[in-house]
Amino acid sequence: MVLDIQALSKSYGETPALQEISLQVRQGELLTLLGPSGSGKTTLLKVIAGFEAPTSGRVLLRGRDISRLSPARRGVGMVFQNYALFPHMTVAQNVAYGLKLRRVGRAERERRVREMLGLVRLEGLEGRYPRQLSGGQQQRVALGRALAYDPEVILMDEPLGALDRALRIEMEEQIRGIHRELGATIVYVTHDQQEALALSDRIAIMRAGRVASVGEPAQIYTRPADSFVAGFFANANLLAVREHELLGDGSARVRCGDGEVRCASTAKAGDRVTLAVRRRSLWRACAPGSLRVAGVVSEMLLFGDEQEISIQSPEFGRIVATIDSRDCGGIVLGAELELFVSAEEAVLVPCV
Repeated sequence: MVLDIQALSKSYGETPALQEISLQVRQGELLTLLGPSGSGKTTLLKVIAGFEAPTSGRVLLRGRDISRLSPARRGVGMVFQNYALFPHMTVAQNVAYGLKLRRVGRAERERRVREMLGLVRLEGLEGRYPRQLSGGQQQRVALGRALAYDPEVILMDEPLGALDRALRIEMEEQIRGIHRELGATIVYVTHDQQEALALSDRIAIMRAGRVASVGEPAQIYTRPADSFVAGFFANANLLAVREHELLGDGSARVRCGDGEVRCASTAKAGDRVTLAVRRRSLWRACAPGSLRVAGVVSEMLLFGDEQEISIQSPEFGRIVATIDSRDCGGIVLGAELELFVSAEEAVLVPCV
């Protein structure tokens, strides 16, 4: 364990921003803090970095309490959304800045700058100024600067938020490559679910200043902890349940609409429950044991190889399915449509 966050809270006056957060970050992993605006993810990052002081709780870095240290003494690197480069410094000077603060000798500084510029693919641009670079190049300079002095943890606050889609995909690939090559420990903040899925070893989903769920991306996506995680992370439809019975093997028997399925469950006895069904889990073909969802097509959106189909169902209200465009023949606005979800693709979750 590199970073250990213990019962951390932060309030602004009477308004709580973080509430009793406990979270551990392992050596060499990329942990993403994911959540909607106002969930507390950036505040948590600022407390770890030292830009905000906690109201209570502690932040330990390899067992050392850094909760009250200044940012410069914490041994963490920071990459901001707006790059935060020094406009009067060249690329090489920006990358060398942290090394110079730490009184690293000139020869070693120059070696590290060359190494970092090679790592972030900016060789030959050493003498340029930030204004002479593209957004993606500026973000790579910021990443090289954060990595240059080999910090214990790299903190990234929405680093790709200001980039267009093509650059975001390119930078995601670069961050993955650098993470694998260096084995760096990274805490990464985003509100973008696809970005989190693409980059993360583990994801901590935040809601209202608390951690709602922590786990590997596939685990959270396929077995969400509750209705918020299912809706926010997996864009799942939440179907009203008529009756349910929790079974001893982690599954449940669920009556929903005019059908019944036996499916996975993350609910406990006494929970109010709903059935989570991901948009890509709804098909036109009916497999044995499937649950039927029927209604009138109310909206169709084309996304290249896929179409997003909204239907208005008498039993469940608005349901959204993502279907391969090749399988959408005959689907038109106002038409009746039957869709099916297999038991393996549904999860009974507690309502929050």
